[in-house]
Amino acid sequence: MAYPRAYIDAMLLNWGDRLFQEPFRRTPARRLPHAGMPDEAKRMRDQVARTLRRTPEVMVKITNKASSAQGMGAVRRHLRYISRNGQVELEDQNGDRIAGPEAVRDLARTWQLGGWGIPETSHRREVFNVLLSMPPGTNREAVRDAARDFAALEFGDGRTYVFAAHNDEAHPHVHLSVQVRGPDGRRLNPRKQDLRRWRERFADQLRANGVEANATPRRARGATQRYPKQGVKHMLARGDVPMYWQAAANAEQRQASWQSHHGVFTAWREIAQVMAASPARLDREMAVGIADFVQTMPVRQDAPTVINRPQPKEPPRRKRMPPERDIRPDDPGPDIDR
Repeated sequence: MAYPRAYIDAMLLNWGDRLFQEPFRRTPARRLPHAGMPDEAKRMRDQVARTLRRTPEVMVKITNKASSAQGMGAVRRHLRYISRNGQVELEDQNGDRIAGPEAVRDLARTWQLGGWGIPETSHRREVFNVLLSMPPGTNREAVRDAARDFAALEFGDGRTYVFAAHNDEAHPHVHLSVQVRGPDGRRLNPRKQDLRRWRERFADQLRANGVEANATPRRARGATQRYPKQGVKHMLARGDVPMYWQAAANAEQRQASWQSHHGVFTAWREIAQVMAASPARLDREMAVGIADFVQTMPVRQDAPTVINRPQPKEPPRRKRMPPERDIRPDDPGPDIDR
């Protein structure tokens, strides 16, 4: 049975919003005016299609959380780090370029003394250090341009920031340092939903610069492993394995991971069912693609070992001996030739 296009779009948006929220939660169905629903539905179809194609995922995270709360001393060290002591060019919110050790020192003095100022030591966070990254092989110039556009959209209200593109590692990435206080004195205080919006906006700008990019939660893709932290990378380089990595391999944690994805599987199933009932051929093809995608999700690889957990073996039973009988002298015994 084929459903009307408006019903297909409404159900796609309902379950798509639940699927791509982080963390996964039940969200109320959105009430959209009929005129705006086709555009929103197209956006959701594009999101699902990118996910099924396994489009490269952007990474956006706040780094140096501890040191960024220690005042200008830590800020000055971070500016030297992202500029490689002046060897890597910085770019500020006005598009001005800062290159060379002396120029970086002048920038630090300007940040310390200009505007609201940054004290030498502070118990409050004074600068957010944000990392924008893409997988190896991504066009580095496009990543830099996308980072510039992202910063202008997100912090272009007069807030002070600089960024630097690093090309000395496999992953093209940009370091963005943003002052906490804006021109009106309000302090930047990003939450989880803000980080999710940052990822989506950065992915939007990458696509605008010709790079295929996606921004979905790991759970929607069945991915259970986070990016390792810098300390973990150093441990692995030395050949050490963190204890919590070893603990994560046991069956109980794999079972918990499998069960936590139940809502994600439900959302994918509902989207597939409604798309399979669509009169549009591309929607029906997408339903088939969803079935294939879910079957190959990484979390499903643990399902057989979790669900079919081997049971302890029963002790072997003692062989029951036949009852003894009296043998008469004329008894020929068992007929073994028959």
